[in-house]
This record gives sequence, structure tokens and C-alpha cells, in this order.
Amino acid sequence: MKDPKLIEQTVAQALAAQQVELVDLVIQHQGRKAVLQFFVDKVGGVTLDDCGELTDKIDSILEMENLIDGAYVLEVSSPGVQRVLKKPEHFKRFIGERVKIVLKVPLNGRGSFTGVIASADDNAFVLDDGTNQFRFEYNNIKKANLDPVLEF
Repeated sequence: MKDPKLIEQTVAQALAAQQVELVDLVIQHQGRKAVLQFFVDKVGGVTLDDCGELTDKIDSILEMENLIDGAYVLEVSSPGVQRVLKKPEHFKRFIGERVKIVLKVPLNGRGSFTGVIASADDNAFVLDDGTNQFRFEYNNIKKANLDPVLEF
């Protein structure tokens, strides 16, 4: 398999031409097969039909660019309500939303925080946990997801 970053960049560029964002790519292995999970989004959300069409498009890109060696399984889906936040643009877009983050290097002995994104710029974001505000550099974020309060 080629470099996962190359796969992500190549597919992201192709999808961007259709106003579709590649939010995340997760690559796992099941025996000899690679499982590629592409999480995509667009304005108004992603439908089941979109996922079917994008599966065909992504499969064509992978084949045409010869990005995968051997057998693979391709999955395309929406990022869901607990979508991953990876880029500064994601944090900016979801200002005012509740998130859960895990840090690479703990802050005051704490490795994870939950709160609302108060502000975000190109280098860091501010998280308000209801009591305090914390500024986190993106390069110290191991994992970040939306953490909405779902009411039934």
C-alpha cells in the first residue's frame, strides 16, 4: 500500500472538485485485505445515494492512481454525530459545539477534556468546560470528536 497521506491527499483533491470534503480516512487490516474507511461530508449532509456514488468515484481514483496494492475493502460513510475534528477549519466550523478531546501531552495531569469550542484560529482553539477556559495547540491533540448531548 502506498503512503496513507498520499491516498488521503489524492482522494481529498478529487472530492473537493465536487464540493465534498474528505473528513477522515481510517485504514485497517483484516487478514490480507486492507479496509479503507472514507468519512465524507458536504453542505446539507451526505445521503446513502451520495455514499454509493462516492464509493464508485473513490474506487476509480484508487485504481487509476494505483494507490493500493492487492485486495481491499472500500467503505464510504458520513462522519456521523460524533464526527472527528482534525483540521483548524473543523474547529472553526464547530465553534459553539461541544467536543471531547484527548491530548498527546497531558495538561496538569489531565489527558482528556470535554467542553464547548469558544474560539479557534489556525494554530489553536479555546475550550470552555463551563468553569474554565483552556487553549490547546492543534499539534497537542491526539483525538478530537464532536460530543453532542443527544436528547430523546
